[in-house]
This record gives sequence, structure tokens and C-alpha cells, in this order.
Amino acid sequence: MASGDLLKKLFRSFKRQDTDAFYSAALEVIAEEKKKNHNVLAEDLQKILNNGNDHKFIPADRSFERLPQDKDKGTLLVEVKSSNRMLSDLVLSPDIADQITTILDEFRDGSVLRTYGLRPKQKILFAGPPGCGKTVTAEALATELGLPLLYTRFDAVISSLLGETAANLRKVFEFAQKGTWVVFFDEFDAIGKSRQDIGEHGELKRVVNTFLQLLDNFMSDSILIAATNHETLLDRAIWRRFDEIVYFNKPEPDEIRKLVAMRLRGFPHSGLNIDSFISSMHGWSHADIERATIDAIKMVIIAGESEVTNVFFRKAVEMQKNRMGVILQNS
Repeated sequence: MASGDLLKKLFRSFKRQDTDAFYSAALEVIAEEKKKNHNVLAEDLQKILNNGNDHKFIPADRSFERLPQDKDKGTLLVEVKSSNRMLSDLVLSPDIADQITTILDEFRDGSVLRTYGLRPKQKILFAGPPGCGKTVTAEALATELGLPLLYTRFDAVISSLLGETAANLRKVFEFAQKGTWVVFFDEFDAIGKSRQDIGEHGELKRVVNTFLQLLDNFMSDSILIAATNHETLLDRAIWRRFDEIVYFNKPEPDEIRKLVAMRLRGFPHSGLNIDSFISSMHGWSHADIERATIDAIKMVIIAGESEVTNVFFRKAVEMQKNRMGVILQNS
């Protein structure tokens, strides 16, 4: 059962008709039940919060009509998402786990830090190769803190109209200031490219300057995370604006082992020698390893067998190698 303080928070927010606070407290209840391994209850509560279906619940005062839109195309600039993902669902390197824990601890004790004239780490840069956990870690951070994820649609922010991209960025930051979120800018390099890039026109340079100003003036209680697969493209001035930089690298052998074992959890695999495949998956991203593992499980199910064995896993690994080869040839 959720703690007394959390239940009081839930009831007070309901009494005040504070939808944001109620939603945040409800997510905290779900997160607490998951920590206690009450997974069935947590899933049931999440379904109720999602109105009994797979669509994520969005508070009434944050309906789609009120989300910021691109003036020209009319497309949404942000999405409000909730997540069930916990940090315990991820395989992170010890260094990254320590960095994330510090971010969480500082956010939770932010009021204490402020009494000393200090602010918690708030502006975070996630960098590293694709498929190595940047997005899922942002989702897990939101879940752990009981906050909605404000996902910024980078493709919608970029506009062909002169001056409109900078205007879209202002709309996103103004909206983010209205609540407490984990604000997530995905594929951030699209709007954070170097001002010295001779291949870019003056408009993009103005966009970078606008973003720097908005980032400097962002004083919300939210956490802002920008994620990039191409950190070398970022303007040098942008790096200095972040309180923390977390680099997501491809998994080491021990992390590969843990990731495969985690994805196989709950599915019989006593006949599988994971260690014999680690060298074959060296240099793969987390997403590549997860895809191969899930493919192996699917093969077993379709074949009518009862467990994942070396034979099935070897075939799945080869399939993933072929897939990666095709992608490499066409990139």
C-alpha cells in the first residue's frame, strides 16, 4: 500500500481539483507499488489512469488544444507522455547509474539545496550512439520522479519559414514553464548545430542563439534533458550550458550479459549459454542486443518449443548481424 504521505498528497490534490498534482501523485503511487514488486497492482492502476486503454492520460488543462503548435503547419510541438519504465528495468554502466542517481537525489532534495543558495542539476545533456538508452533513461527518470515527460518533437520545431523555428522554441519553453516535467529534446543536434558550420545558413545560427538564451533563462523546477546521437555537431557554447553531461556508450561484456538475462526474465532459458555469445554482440547497441533476444523468444514460441536454447539464440544473433549489415550499406 502507498505511504500515508503519498495518499495525503493524492487526496489533497483531488480536493483542490489540481489535475497536475493529482496526476503526479498517482504516478508516484504506481512507481512505489512497482518498487515493492506489486506489478499486477501497478499495471492495473496505470490502466485506470490511462482511462482503461493504451492511450496515455493527459490532464484536461493540457489537452491537445492547448499544446503549442507550429503556426504554419499546425502540428504539435510537444507531446505529454507518462511512462511505466523504472531504472530497475534498465542496464546502465556504473558511472551512468551514479550520475542518474545524483540527478534524482538533487531533484528530490532541491528545497534543501536552495536553502544553501544552491540549485539541483537541472539541465542535462545525454550524448552517445543511437540505441544506447538515452530516451528510455529519460522515461525512467520521469517515472522515478512521478513527473510527466514533455517530449519535444524536433521535426515539428524546425520550420521552413524565416524566424518561425526560433518562435517555436520560445513556445516550447513558455509551455514548459507552466508545469513541472521532465522536458526531453530528442535528436537535439537538429537545433543545436554549431554556429561555425559553414554549411548552415544564418537562420540556423539565429536559432542556436535563441536556444542558448532560452536555456540560460529556464528557471522552472523541471528537469530539462537534451539528447543527441551526434554530439560533435553541437555548438561549443551549448556544452557549457548544461549542469551534467551523461555519455551513453555501447555496453561492456558484463552489461551485455545482464541485458540478455533481463530480457529473458520470465522465459525459460536454462539451455542457453549467454557467455558464449557475448563476443558476437560486442560493439552492438543496447537496442541491437534487445532485438536479437526478443527475436530468439519469438522463434521459440512459433516453433512450439518451451525454452530459448543456443540454437535459437545463434540464429537470432545472425539475423541481427545481417540486418545491421544492410543498414550499414545503406547509410
